[in-house]
Amino acid sequence: MKKLSIIFLLIFGFNLSYSQTGVPINFEQLKKKVDKSDADIQNPKKNIKESTWIDRAELMMEVYESQLLNTRSGMPVKEFTILVGQPKNKVQEEQDGNLVDKYIMDRAVFYFVNGTLEKWEVLNPVIENPLALAMESLNKAREIDVNGKKTKSISANYIRLKELLISEGSNCYSFKKYTCAYNSFSTVINIGLLPQLNQKDTAIYYYSALSAQLDGKNKEAVDLYKKAIELGYTSEGNAYSYLEQAYRAIGDNESGLPYLEQGFIKYPKNQNVLIALINYYINKNEDPNKVLTYIDKAIQDDPKNASLYFNKAAIYDKLSDFDKAAEIYQKSIDCDPNFFDAYFNLGAIIYNKGVKYLEEANKVPAKELEKYDALIAKANIEFKNALPYILKANEIKPTDKSTVETLKNIYFRYRTESDEMNKKYLEFKDKSEQLK
Repeated sequence: MKKLSIIFLLIFGFNLSYSQTGVPINFEQLKKKVDKSDADIQNPKKNIKESTWIDRAELMMEVYESQLLNTRSGMPVKEFTILVGQPKNKVQEEQDGNLVDKYIMDRAVFYFVNGTLEKWEVLNPVIENPLALAMESLNKAREIDVNGKKTKSISANYIRLKELLISEGSNCYSFKKYTCAYNSFSTVINIGLLPQLNQKDTAIYYYSALSAQLDGKNKEAVDLYKKAIELGYTSEGNAYSYLEQAYRAIGDNESGLPYLEQGFIKYPKNQNVLIALINYYINKNEDPNKVLTYIDKAIQDDPKNASLYFNKAAIYDKLSDFDKAAEIYQKSIDCDPNFFDAYFNLGAIIYNKGVKYLEEANKVPAKELEKYDALIAKANIEFKNALPYILKANEIKPTDKSTVETLKNIYFRYRTESDEMNKKYLEFKDKSEQLK
């Protein structure tokens, strides 16, 4: 799932206001303004005026921007140092596979990736949750303004607040604070629904759903993804597969299928949609040929995807077309030389051929010794052919019980052939006992 900080700037194209002068922010003066605003809303003569609440909302947004030292997401390092100055301390560390430069200031820490501001943390807030207070203030002003005299001013401030909430939600998402991200994005949606604005924030429905889902709010995510799809924002089809996941998370394993099929029709190259569709049909034991059609389409678009070949091989395995299954398991291994399941399943197919020869041999009448010996010889060949694949599976997952047990059984058959085979048998016999 994507990082959001730069994405929102690209989607919405907004620029948050900030100082160009580099003049230091007077936080003491800002705190005095907050104290005065607190006093004003307690004053019965002032708290009935729209202007009191509008001023308070504007102040809270000013506080929010000031706590970020009037920077913005996407700001280059050079511009940052001109505006804010040199950091008190600078630290470089790795986060999520990226080298991050942390610029530590007195009141905030700023995180730069590839020379661009990605996210921030406020260390010493003037006030907690200023944007929530701004929202409360604008709602109060709208409630008082029954004649609509301040509609233009209130609407302009709602629009400004939306931009700041998008920035805040994106920042929270970057820190995996999904409750905060969901709350911010949901508030943006609610602002857009106000009659004064009547704006459909299509992309925000999707990102709100994404945050809700990551926060475990799958029921809310379902509704939001559906609305995003209705409004035409699907993140190149990802909304369809995420919606199906959210449905399953609330115990509904059926309602997501029509969305997967719809998503496949509209975005046939989206691997998330395609693989979700394949997994659905496999889990439901649907017509294998129907599933194979989807898998072949997926392989055509992503020919190096080992999991796709594995799923295709598993279907042929279920259909008892073991030669075809073995061929495709090998393709899966070619794509991913450390794919445990592919090695084990391929080894199991070969091993089971040996088991069938043994079963046939056991049915041979005692007088047909030559036929019996021929079948036993064939079984032994298959067991030895299976060994390299089972050994590789064991190398990848040394504590897998099925693999260890299978190797114990194979080496048991050959323990009298040589000291090496006997040592191997004893080794895996011991491992089998340890894993019980």
